[in-house]
Amino acid sequence: MKLTTILLVVLAGITAGCQREDFSYQEKDRMFQMMDMLRADTSLSLTVEALDKAQLSGTLNTYGPFTFFAPDNQAFRNYLRNVGKAAIADFTSEEITTLMIYHILGARVRSADFVPGPQTVSTGRGDYIALDISKGTKTEALANGKARLYETDIEYSNGVVHKMDAVLDPPVLTIGAFLQQNPQYSILVAGLQRAGLMDTLMALNNAQGERIRLTLFAETNEVLNAAGITSFDAMPLGELTELMRYHIMPGSSFTSQYAGLTAAVPAIGVAERWDNTLTTLSPNSHIYYDMASQKPVNGTIDFRGSDILMKNGVLHNVDKHMVFSSAVPRTQITHVFSETLNYAYGVNGISPTAQPIISTAAGRFRYFAEASHSRAGAMVLFFEADSKDDSLVSIVRNVRKGKYKIAINYKNGNRGDLQLMYGQDKIGPVKNYGAGTTFYQNMELGTYEFATSGDKRFKWVSQASKLAAVVMDVMVLTPVD
Repeated sequence: MKLTTILLVVLAGITAGCQREDFSYQEKDRMFQMMDMLRADTSLSLTVEALDKAQLSGTLNTYGPFTFFAPDNQAFRNYLRNVGKAAIADFTSEEITTLMIYHILGARVRSADFVPGPQTVSTGRGDYIALDISKGTKTEALANGKARLYETDIEYSNGVVHKMDAVLDPPVLTIGAFLQQNPQYSILVAGLQRAGLMDTLMALNNAQGERIRLTLFAETNEVLNAAGITSFDAMPLGELTELMRYHIMPGSSFTSQYAGLTAAVPAIGVAERWDNTLTTLSPNSHIYYDMASQKPVNGTIDFRGSDILMKNGVLHNVDKHMVFSSAVPRTQITHVFSETLNYAYGVNGISPTAQPIISTAAGRFRYFAEASHSRAGAMVLFFEADSKDDSLVSIVRNVRKGKYKIAINYKNGNRGDLQLMYGQDKIGPVKNYGAGTTFYQNMELGTYEFATSGDKRFKWVSQASKLAAVVMDVMVLTPVD
């Protein structure tokens, strides 16, 4: 492969998530290019030899920027022994090029930019390196479950180097190819083929040439047999398609990214939790994931193996057959009005698609911070209507099918009456948003059962000819069994 071709390939890995940085060779602390300094590091002599054989040395002395995950000499000695080779010279040109390109990202990614799971920037051939940063981002980060990054953020004029103690193998199989090569998945493969989904899992790129990223929750023959399933041949095709789609999530990330801590906010009815609802290719179903549970998937399923990196995504092996039902838990939804950018405001003189301004003193449709609020630094939504039936619409994201109790945290005072609606349906009775004696307080608006999953448009409709300014903070949707 020609040097210019390699350079273009590596640069193609640059994504919007990491922007280029300007630099100047005039800056004394950033005068040195990466490859020049790698040659001076005796602990990386085998890596330098590999880069030379792969004809990538010149690339790492160009403008960049690059990130290079650099295996040390002991890492390469171990790798050579494991793959049955005596020296770098025993690799073919294509083998060593494929191997070394996998260690180079086309952007400057410092340890502070690491994310759990696959990084946001791909390697030069579109593959991803995954990092476990659960024990810290600098000296405890683990790449692809095997290589410890023991020295990070070594800065050069055209990039950054992270030293590590193992060599990384690039993923070589798509999810579909992996399933086909492992007979223990033969029942699942037959089901996916009958549902028309194996091509999706086999593909590397979509019709636009973009790398496909998917996540599969896979079940071995042993797991399916334990559920009484030896074949999917007799299952109605529509039912089978929904079942198979339920095992596939769009995008790919590691289990550590599926849920984070939601801190409790008793004043607005938010409970502390580590859970999340994950969207699948089956539009009205979901996977419930609770990081704090012994059975993190749907409350009943654990992993036999997880975070297995593939060329087109991630695979998890589960220990129990996964079927969606109304018993699968849903996550409490916290809808913060000041973090929402999807309003429609039906008031004369204001564009229906206008966004609230940030102002403490002016404007009928605005955000402002109030020092007396129970949540420090909270911004609240202020709006007023000038006639009956004026309305405000706000879209709540990722509401799952089922019934919810809906409550709102608002500011009391002489505010007026509003009817909450979803489409043509009224949610609870008309409520007065000026009642109560607490400055900011919770009020239950009613319950509603959604027949489908997705983003939902909630509408507040004025019930008076003139509505005093209403101030809303957070709406909370709590699942009801």
